[in-house]
Amino acid sequence: MPQKDEFVLVLGSKPGSKLPNLKVKKIYTANGAAEKGSAYIKKYADTKVISIVGGREFEKNLDVQNRVLNSNIDEIVSRSGFVPFKNYNFLKKPTTKYLTLNEQIKFQSNFFKFGKLNILLAEFFYENTFLMQLKHLINFVRKGMINGVSTGFFAILYALKENDQSKVIISGIGMQGGGHFYSKNTTRYSKRANVDKKLIFCLKKIYKDRLYTIDKELEKNANIKYLDIKTFE
Repeated sequence: MPQKDEFVLVLGSKPGSKLPNLKVKKIYTANGAAEKGSAYIKKYADTKVISIVGGREFEKNLDVQNRVLNSNIDEIVSRSGFVPFKNYNFLKKPTTKYLTLNEQIKFQSNFFKFGKLNILLAEFFYENTFLMQLKHLINFVRKGMINGVSTGFFAILYALKENDQSKVIISGIGMQGGGHFYSKNTTRYSKRANVDKKLIFCLKKIYKDRLYTIDKELEKNANIKYLDIKTFE
């Protein structure tokens, strides 16, 4: 087992997810999971929290927006274009970063065995029937805009890049669709989870070897190493 000071933590919003009971160097949260990051630093203070958001999700989804605004974050990163963060009333003013849609796809492609080709092929599985899959793929190609991974998976990639000598613990990201701890009945993210499930198996070995999960379900779904440690909520 790696030493505890080698870890960073990535948090998603899966219902019932736990927090690892150990001190990490940094926390990366996906959208509304910023709230879980704030819960963690109540026990382990002085841990930097980086909030990763989808630009449109932050601006349009008040469930997400309010949880980010009312959380104790140090930095916020929009993975999908400019957001006027200065116009929002954060609990603590964070530093800000932005990636354009093209930049975030280029960023993602560095992590997969066949780069952008993997992302393009995985997008085919966003829908469940062949006709809908084809229609979806044609629309994305025509618009020149492909999302690739979910914001949770993007937070994992971002953590891997920023901490190239660290192991990454994942909690609250199931890659199976379903709701969030704050909106359990929604299914709107299930299709993006289909893409995640394809891309996790395209991840380069040098990156996947650094991933750990405290969720048995993710261990099974994504073949990520399970970390048997104490947890808290």
